[in-house]
Amino acid sequence: MKRCDLHIHTVPSVSDRVFTYDKDVLLDYVAKTELDVIAITNHNLFDYTQFQEIKDALPHVVVLPGIEVDLEGGHILVITNNDDGTLFDFNAKCEEVKNIIKTKDDDISYDTFIRIFGELSKYLLIPHYEKDPRLHKDIIKKLGRNIIAGEVSSVKKFIYMEKEEGEITPVYFSDFRIEKGISADKYPVSHTFFDVDQVNINTLKLCLMDKTKVSLTSQKGIKLFQIFPNGQMLSTGLNIMFGKRSTGKTHTLDAIANRFGGKAKYIKQFELLNTGRNDSDQFESDLKIRQENSAETYLHEFGIIVTDMLKTCSAEEDEIKLQKYLDAVMSSAHQSDVNDVFSKSQLFNESDFKEQNYDEIKRLVKAVLTLLESQLYKPLINKYLSESSLKSLLKEMIEQCRKDYIANQYFKEVNNMIKMVKESLQLKSAAPRIPNIDLYQYFINKKKREVFAQVAIAIKRIRTISTEKAGHFTISVSSRPFVNASDLKTVGLRQISLTNAFTKYGDPILYLNELKAAGVDSDRIYKLFAAIDYKILNSSGLPVSGGERSEFNFLQKIKDAILCDILIIDEPESSFDNLFLKNEVNKFIKEMAENMPVIISTHNNTIGGSIKPDYILYTEKQIIANEPHFNIYSGYPTAQFLKDVKGDTIENYQITMNSLEAGEQAYSERKDIYETLKN
Repeated sequence: MKRCDLHIHTVPSVSDRVFTYDKDVLLDYVAKTELDVIAITNHNLFDYTQFQEIKDALPHVVVLPGIEVDLEGGHILVITNNDDGTLFDFNAKCEEVKNIIKTKDDDISYDTFIRIFGELSKYLLIPHYEKDPRLHKDIIKKLGRNIIAGEVSSVKKFIYMEKEEGEITPVYFSDFRIEKGISADKYPVSHTFFDVDQVNINTLKLCLMDKTKVSLTSQKGIKLFQIFPNGQMLSTGLNIMFGKRSTGKTHTLDAIANRFGGKAKYIKQFELLNTGRNDSDQFESDLKIRQENSAETYLHEFGIIVTDMLKTCSAEEDEIKLQKYLDAVMSSAHQSDVNDVFSKSQLFNESDFKEQNYDEIKRLVKAVLTLLESQLYKPLINKYLSESSLKSLLKEMIEQCRKDYIANQYFKEVNNMIKMVKESLQLKSAAPRIPNIDLYQYFINKKKREVFAQVAIAIKRIRTISTEKAGHFTISVSSRPFVNASDLKTVGLRQISLTNAFTKYGDPILYLNELKAAGVDSDRIYKLFAAIDYKILNSSGLPVSGGERSEFNFLQKIKDAILCDILIIDEPESSFDNLFLKNEVNKFIKEMAENMPVIISTHNNTIGGSIKPDYILYTEKQIIANEPHFNIYSGYPTAQFLKDVKGDTIENYQITMNSLEAGEQAYSERKDIYETLKN
């Protein structure tokens, strides 16, 4: 197994941040992390002279030439062999890329990429796949069989792609800037192991065609990855950490969290123990936020209707317009004797051209785009609608949308001219002019108000919107009508009096007008038609108590970790009882560990023993020269001995018994007591 880092930067560019390269740091990094293969992949450039120097300085390491190209908004690594003939040609191609990329906002097109590099089978192409800035799926598709691997940004994403049958092979590299002054403890350990003997582009590509030959560890079939530069490993699944007080457990957890930056979900000791008023207030505040989010989700479409109604003329305004029109028609009929050459002209009472509404064509364009961009259901879509047909349809729809827009601009100009002519004719004529009225819009507005009233009444009916189980808790979201004006204040409008508005609550149209008149922001009015209750209930169906709030928050934090790259929990037994830990916490943690690394520090046998971890870590403190030194032993739960990075061992049985049971004697005594009580 060859340890590889095929994404290293040694030269800053316009596409990168400024840093000062240090060859000694590179040599030290390669040595300390025991790399077998590296690739120099600077942003949009290749430094031929520097590459030769690096190659000569690392005679026992395979150094491959490469470049990281900004390709249509995403990044892709282009790596090739390091023989002199290939290097000369590769350098010339990279110079073309460099000459195109002049600023950080520049990139090259797919066609230009193909023109520059030519026959792509000569290269190893690795796009940013589950890593930003990602290469667009359309470009990856165009590159076809030349893409057999994709770079990821975390162990979690590596695990996902490794498991997913339809995904390409994941690779995990450092993206390291070889920077002057960086210390060894900051070296990245984001490396991938390739099961190859002789290293060249072809052997690497053959290896990447088989996921089983690519791993995060040198040991085949072992799901581990390196976390620290000293060689310390973690399982990609569930890790349990033991150790006496003040032996470096929290220190180690902090260091692991720092390795993941902002992508670590770290639940610290006592963090969830709600004992004070502030904790209670925080829970209520969080509950309020969840309630508002639920209201926005449930009432979102109704909000669109309300926004449209606010733009629609009121019934009074429409009736006034209609009456003015009818009065003018009657007056014109009674005063036909005063018609003159001006009033008899065709434009005197000409109606405006009605502008086309092209909202529908816009929606259709978006719908076709959605069909084209779908990756998950593409085979099903293409079974009935070919991609070429959809693209042709999209092209025609966009063209139609453009035509409709141009037509509307013509109508606007013509209507303006008609208006000016009408005004001129009116000044010269004694005959009354009939005002314009859109009778179609009149009836549309009338129907809108009728439908709005029906929807507004329906939206506030008592109904259960959703129920969700979270352990023994139930999250219930329901709707109901507001009870009184004070109840409206729960929406957060405490500065506005809504007493008068609530008197019209039974009539949606009048109520809407009153809310508008009261000064409620138009983007909040829709929330005042129905109350949304968000409740967290215990197993008895009652609102949660203080202690139960802590349990619920803990489960929610564990669930929230799905958005992160690692979950770290420090001594959960400090806050919760054993039954809760065994029946609910363990279940949640095991589920999370199927998709991401999880590490838990514990002294509790319910967590440490019953959960059946994939990997064990044991921390130990030694005083050397009056200075504390922390050591970590690790291994599999079934191993007789745990080892540190130097190879020293400690008996697994003894440390597990001492950590979880306070020793064999204490375990036996408790066992005897339990047997006595039972009998």
